[in-house]
Amino acid sequence: MPLHALSHYSYDFRDINATVNFTINLDAKSNKLPFNIFDQEWKEVPVAQKSNRAFGQVYTDVYVDYEGLKIGVFGEKIAEVEINDGFIDLWYSAQKDFLQLLVSKDIYKTIEPNSIKGEANYCNPYGLYLQKVFALNSSNFLSVKLKLNYADEMQYIKVNGYTNSEKFSGSLDYVYAQENYISNTNNKRQGPMAIGYGVDIEYIYNRDKLYVYLGAYNLASSMYWSNVTHMHYDFDSEVIYKGDDGYNHYKPFGVGNYKYNQSFRQKLPVYYKASLNYEFYDSFALGNNFKLYNQMYSNEPHVNFKIYNGRYKLGYQIEDNIFLFGTYFRNVNFEVANKFGLEDNVLQANIKLSF
Repeated sequence: MPLHALSHYSYDFRDINATVNFTINLDAKSNKLPFNIFDQEWKEVPVAQKSNRAFGQVYTDVYVDYEGLKIGVFGEKIAEVEINDGFIDLWYSAQKDFLQLLVSKDIYKTIEPNSIKGEANYCNPYGLYLQKVFALNSSNFLSVKLKLNYADEMQYIKVNGYTNSEKFSGSLDYVYAQENYISNTNNKRQGPMAIGYGVDIEYIYNRDKLYVYLGAYNLASSMYWSNVTHMHYDFDSEVIYKGDDGYNHYKPFGVGNYKYNQSFRQKLPVYYKASLNYEFYDSFALGNNFKLYNQMYSNEPHVNFKIYNGRYKLGYQIEDNIFLFGTYFRNVNFEVANKFGLEDNVLQANIKLSF
């Protein structure tokens, strides 16, 4: 027998007596740097923390819901980034130009001694999924979603190194499918280049006026690539060395190579969501949404109230000092953050249509 969930419950996966559902969701967060930081002109070193993290996701799906079994297609772009302040200093000194970095053997003289770390992971999975909802009893519900993923673009980069008063040493590994954003080249290929899988686990406790949701996404989820390019570079500012002949010789500051048609296992970013709501009356409720991704989190306390045939939510995201607004009707749900723009550290909006 179909369940009749209240549509204003965040992340509710239960049937609302609809046959076809369409969802689109934008969710992005940075703990310090704005999302367009690398597109901006750096007139001075950007203000950064010791560790700077970001997570971004655009997700859309269409599915048919039949008594708790959902069959759908989806598309997604998902990325997570972590860079430290040493990486910011290095990239500023290199004028955000990899070719400039290759010839900057004295770059250690222009930046403070520090470790240099950076890692970014991006993928655009799309494909099919099956989602089964289990009504364990009248109050407990479990959802298991199995996704069959394809993808035709990925980016993975990892940078490690250090500087001191005498030396700079580092390494760069860059794996990509089509677009090389370092050398500005493109290897266009037709059709999906990777296949993988994904698993989402969700749980709801709903009894009387209390609603609790817990969700874990991309658990044990990977993409398997068979023909990507691996770019590797090593950097060492000690360019003078003594050879076997007893004389000094010179070597390049940066030495690298490309390996083509490589196999690569890419792990998709894991993230978590939770929601707590308590209805004091049919027309008024208090709650909090919690998100955790890439070691960042956000709390969104909110009030939810009913006016005529619709419900409305006013919330506040504590960590980023922004307000949230949501509207919920029988067949349409919509939420947005008030400072919606690329200059912000938070981008958030979602819409769901059911018919």
